[in-house]
Amino acid sequence: MVLTPPIVFSKRFGQSVLPSPLRDIPLGDPIRTDPYWKSLGGWENYETVREFIEFVEKVVLEFKDLVDYWITLSEPVASVIGVGYVAGLWSPGFFLAGNRAKRVLHNLLEAHVLAYDTISSFDDVDADGDGLPKMVGFTHAMMSVKTAQPSRFLGITLDDNKEAAKNFDYFINDYFINAVVKGEEDLNYLDTLQRHNENSKNFIIHENWKNKTDFIGINYYRRVYICHSNIVTLSSAKFVGGKLINNLLIEGHNQPHNILSDLGWEIYPEGLYQIIMHIKRNWQIPIFVTENGVADKSDRYRAPFLVSHLEQLKRAIDNDADVLGYLHWAFMDNYEWLENYRSEAKFGLYRIDHNNKNNLVRQATKGAEAFKLIIKESCNDCHDVGLNDAALLKAKRNFGFFTPDGSSLIKDDKQ
Repeated sequence: MVLTPPIVFSKRFGQSVLPSPLRDIPLGDPIRTDPYWKSLGGWENYETVREFIEFVEKVVLEFKDLVDYWITLSEPVASVIGVGYVAGLWSPGFFLAGNRAKRVLHNLLEAHVLAYDTISSFDDVDADGDGLPKMVGFTHAMMSVKTAQPSRFLGITLDDNKEAAKNFDYFINDYFINAVVKGEEDLNYLDTLQRHNENSKNFIIHENWKNKTDFIGINYYRRVYICHSNIVTLSSAKFVGGKLINNLLIEGHNQPHNILSDLGWEIYPEGLYQIIMHIKRNWQIPIFVTENGVADKSDRYRAPFLVSHLEQLKRAIDNDADVLGYLHWAFMDNYEWLENYRSEAKFGLYRIDHNNKNNLVRQATKGAEAFKLIIKESCNDCHDVGLNDAALLKAKRNFGFFTPDGSSLIKDDKQ
């Protein structure tokens, strides 16, 4: 097995006397009898990279006559490392395991680069007739990052969150792209939090990593607020920068925010534009919006969310960003790793009433109707099959829209 996620973790000295949840979080290694040790250990082990490349070769040889767009890895930084090795919420479930995460990060970069080379070598068939046999990229969960409201006591600022936010932004959004475009492996940052110090001996340039992505797949959902955390700073995972306020609906924070989804994620359409233009300025790489959507159980936000983000996408295109396409998350309500089938985590353009076992018919949401209208109206002009302003304007009138900063929803009472 490549990875059998740990089941039982050993406890650190004194952890058993700590209050919940600290006494229960996975601070130690898996116990020696845990099935984890009989697997390769996932991306921590370079053997996983070798196995992965063998798999990639077989897939490409089988499907190269059908496929031109290839995704090597899905959300290697934010999800695999951030949620799997720092937050301990997704598989394999390690908490603040910075040293493990560093090995994983390096191996994920190697895996992407080798997969890129393998696909480029084997895919010699132009499946869609556009003159290019392959376009290889990776999907990258990117977030609009903002400094959280500072903690204060008697008018004195206790925590300055600015550096935490800058470090979070650098690691989550920029680190992997710098590596596969410029060949940079900023090991110095991982150890010292000095961002992009090219004079450090631990700022390494890999010539064979340069220009190893044909596009960046952006998975964009929200703006996040980052605050300083002493626990993060003192851990081996300090490179993550700080603590993300994940659910702004939960009480216990003093963070002002704009309109939230059902998961407590802030809706911020302009963030998509800002991220696309950030990529254009810094790396001049084409982008493909590979995920974008909203958790919305009552279908009140989905249509205006979609309309407003496509408007920002059109804005980026008008400012000469090289946008290859847009994919909405998701076609159907789906199983979310952390949220399972909870009603608050419904992302689908279509849904099924699972309570009615005799009639499992797909039901279109207003989001689906808005998307259909935009596509249809944009394709009415045979000479321009891309997004057009008239289609977006009609969708805004029919379904409403969010202001670019997400502070207001403009919607007719009848919508």
